[in-house]
This record gives sequence, structure tokens and C-alpha cells, in this order.
Amino acid sequence: MRICLASIHPRILSGQIESLVALGRELRALGHDVRLVSAFSEDVLYRDARWDLKTGDGQPLAPKLVRIWRIVRDVCREARSADVVHLNLPTPAFSPVADLVYAATHRPTIVGYEAHLSSLRTLLGGGHLWRAPAFYLPRALVNNGLVARAALNRCHRYVVSSGWQRTELVRLGVARERVAVIPNLIDTSKLQRWPRDEARRRLGLPLAHKLIVYVGHYHPVKGVELLPAALRQLRRAVPEARLVLAWSGIGKRETVVEAIERAGVREQVIEIGRVDVGQVMSAADVVAAPYTLTIGQAAFPAVPLEAIHLGRPLVTSDLPLLRELTHDGQAALLVRDGDAAALAAGILALLAEPARTAAMSEAQRRLRETAYRPERIAQRYVALYKAALRRQAGVLQPAFGQR
Repeated sequence: MRICLASIHPRILSGQIESLVALGRELRALGHDVRLVSAFSEDVLYRDARWDLKTGDGQPLAPKLVRIWRIVRDVCREARSADVVHLNLPTPAFSPVADLVYAATHRPTIVGYEAHLSSLRTLLGGGHLWRAPAFYLPRALVNNGLVARAALNRCHRYVVSSGWQRTELVRLGVARERVAVIPNLIDTSKLQRWPRDEARRRLGLPLAHKLIVYVGHYHPVKGVELLPAALRQLRRAVPEARLVLAWSGIGKRETVVEAIERAGVREQVIEIGRVDVGQVMSAADVVAAPYTLTIGQAAFPAVPLEAIHLGRPLVTSDLPLLRELTHDGQAALLVRDGDAAALAAGILALLAEPARTAAMSEAQRRLRETAYRPERIAQRYVALYKAALRRQAGVLQPAFGQR
């Protein structure tokens, strides 16, 4: 099968690009002819150290819009020689882009949504909008239900990572039977497991301390500014605890620095920047992903999925999508979002209770072998593609018969 697999995401350090690379690998391993279309060439997409590339992630809006338009143009061109188009979009607010591609190509089209829409009520009620208007206001203005309802939704099938997102699409008017729930993939090829001490030596991290590791952007939704306050409380019980911040370089570092200074934990925080994710997670005693919201990122964020793949003790927030991702908290310890004290208590529980981490590790192993097994996920996509081809053939056959 010839598959045009595309993403309009303009940032290489994103869950959607991770998923694109991973799905492309798996589909090719199954013997399919895959053409990847994105803002980046395939040699960049399949580079081992993508995290170390300078690719314009910090560009302002206008250049990103130009980049997105070029991707749509390239998708339409590549679709001419494809059997099926699989177009990944940020949220349902971008559905008109998919309608445009389908109208221009008349190819069976599968549409995937990386994330869900923003809720103005949540942003206002939780005070998020006032704390970080520059981050949340554009998302509230673009990624909302009013914009999403302008779409015709004429593509063959729609794919989301979670049942929660499927409910959102149904509320927007997409028939439930046209929505498939398939977890997004992560690029497991980059996630090598390292012996703990070797990983620490390679990264210059202390061998004898308890390390709480955060990996990713410094966006407000990530909750990283909660970690210094949690560390301040944690160090009373675990004086040897250290917080390791592996910052992607995206987001406002000054916000995190201010949180570190307020908490008075500068000597207990280690900043290391962009590194090998598998290596830094292997060095961790606990991986912390304290999201305050699940908008503005992959619905199933890459960091929890990576921690599950590597079998690392994981603390994250008790939000609907994260509860679904971790199968009701079996594969992670879920704590109240936005609560530094609850975060500290969760980290302490994993450091102090080996039986809990052992049970978590077993649950993670089961998920790796079932729900999040890459080849099984790819096979589910292939089944969708074949169904779309059959449907297209069924539509065309009567017209051919009349000739």
C-alpha cells in the first residue's frame, strides 16, 4: 500500500512529530510504501539526536503559517501517487485543512488529531489565562469548538488517542462510528535503557543522590514550576533528593528560575538541557510529569509514554487523559494537579515504597506488550487504511458500472 503520512506541525520537538516518525517506521516494517510529508526532510526526521537540532522551533507565527501552507501543498502533490492519505492535525479546530486536502486530492483520507480543544471555562475558572495570557490566549482563540464546528468533516475516518477525545468529536457532530481510538506512538528507537550509574556518569549526574527527573518544555501546562516547591517539602524526608531539569530550550526559563529561587532550592537543582531521553530517564529514581492541563500538547503526552516504555517510576497528574493513558493509575502514581504538596507526597511514596514501584513496573510491562506495542498500533492503522480504500471503491464502482 502507498501511504502519504503527513503532519502540519511546525516544531520538531513535538509529540506529533514523534508519532509521525514512529508510525512511519512501523508501517515500513510491515512492508508498506510510506512517504512522510512534514516541515522536515526525512534525514532530519530519522536522525538519532533530533533533540539537538536547530530547526526554527522558536520562529514567530507568520513563518510557521507559511511553513504549514507549504506542507499542505506538498501533501496534495504527494497524494496523487498514494493509495491513502493520513493527515495529522493539532486539534479539531484544524479540520478545514483536512477538508481542503480531501477536496483537492479525492484520495481516501484518514485524519488524526494530536490534541483536544481548549475550554475557556477551564482556563478562566482555574486562573490559567490570567497567569500566562501569552500562552493560553492564542490557544483559546484558535483551538475552540466554534472554530471546529466550521468544518465539513467529509474525510473517511478520524483518529484520536483517547475515548475522551472521541466524545469531544461526537459532540462536534462527527458520527461515533467514524472515530477510531488508537493510542499515539512514540519513537522507541531512541529510547535505549541504560544501567543507572552509567547513565549518570555519562550525564555528569551524582551517583549517590535520589534524582527526580523532569524532561521537556517549560510551557505553563507542564507544571514544571511546581517541582521546586515540591522539592523543598521532599528534602525534609529525603535530604539527598535532587531535581534534574532536562529542558528542551522551549518555553520561559525565567519562570522556572523564579520558582527555584522562591523555594530556596538552588543548590538541589541540576539543569542539563537537551539530552538523550532514554539516558536521562534511566538515571532517574522518579520521573515527574506534573501537568496542570492537557491542552497544547499530544493528548497522550510523550513523556509519560516514554517513562512507561522504559519502565521508570512515574508521578503525573490526575487529569482525565492521563488517567486514561495510565489505565486508571496502574502505570503511574496520579496526584492532584497544581498541588506541590501532593506532588511531593507522590514522589516520596515512590522513593520509599519498593512494593508500589514494583507493581507499577509490572503494569507498565503489560501496557508495553499490549495497548502500547508499536507494531500492533501500526496494524490497527493499516486496517483503517484498507477500510477507507474499500469504502472509496464502493463509492466509485456504481459510477464505473454506468459507463
